[in-house]
Amino acid sequence: MKITTWLISGAALTATFSLALAVDLSGDPYGLWKPLRGAVYKFHSGLVADASPPTSNERRLTVLLDGKTAKEIFDSIGPDYPETCSDAKGDRHRRKKGIVCFYTAEDEKDKDGPYRCWIGMDLRTGDTVGTISC
Repeated sequence: MKITTWLISGAALTATFSLALAVDLSGDPYGLWKPLRGAVYKFHSGLVADASPPTSNERRLTVLLDGKTAKEIFDSIGPDYPETCSDAKGDRHRRKKGIVCFYTAEDEKDKDGPYRCWIGMDLRTGDTVGTISC
């Protein structure tokens, strides 16, 4: 019985994941829409580092991106912030309202790349919110 439940759950998850990847981009004649790779998100209250679930008064969404998408965002929100969160040579930091991006020089050869961005939004007000400080 447990094996059947696991097989059904796995098939459903695979089907859902396949549908999520099968976005129809035919209505985009200029090719501006791109699939979003290297992303995870979290619904929460308080700071993104807190393990607090959303509440009736506070519901935030934070999206964490890396790889090519994070590099595009990083390049778009320059210039570099005057302070970085590390003392490592070559590290860079950029910030615009609810968007925070880092370039970590030592991750240059990492499979996800050296770029990471966090985008935060207050879902009750629609405003961007700070996500991480460092």
